[in-house]
Amino acid sequence: MPVYPLVWTPLVKSGNYPHMAKLDAAIWERFLDKYADNYQEVAYDVALGGFLPDENQGDLPTRTGYQYSTALKVDAVLRREGEVWIVEVKPSASVSAIGGALCYHVMAEQDELSPFPLVPAVVTDRASPDIAYCAQALGVTLIEVGSP
Repeated sequence: MPVYPLVWTPLVKSGNYPHMAKLDAAIWERFLDKYADNYQEVAYDVALGGFLPDENQGDLPTRTGYQYSTALKVDAVLRREGEVWIVEVKPSASVSAIGGALCYHVMAEQDELSPFPLVPAVVTDRASPDIAYCAQALGVTLIEVGSP
C-alpha cells in the first residue's frame, strides 16, 4: 500500500500539482492539453516504500510521517480503463527520468498499488533518440509534449 491513500482527481489544469517543480508543471499542463481525455483520473504526489519505524518509536501518525519523508514520490498516477500509469515528469528526459519511472514501477508493484497492469511512463518536453531507444527497450512509455 502507498504511504497515504491515493486522492483521485479529474485531469484538469489547476496549477496545483503537489511537489512538481515549476518546469515539470509546465510540461504536465501541455500533457493535459493534449492527452487528458485519454485518462479517467489522476493522483499526485504518491509516496511508495519508505521506512516505517517500529511501534516504540512514536504514534502511528508520527511514524507514517517519517515513512512519507523517506518514501519515493511519484509525480502522477493516471488511471484509465484496465491499467494504471506511473508517471515521472521531467524536462529534457535523461537516463534519470527512465530510471525513476522504472523504480517507481517496481515500488508500485511491491506496494500493490493497483490490481490493474502498471505502465511506467515519462512525460517530457523532449528526449534524445538514445533516451527514446532506451525507454522503448526497457518498456517505459515516453511521451514528448514539445516546447510551448
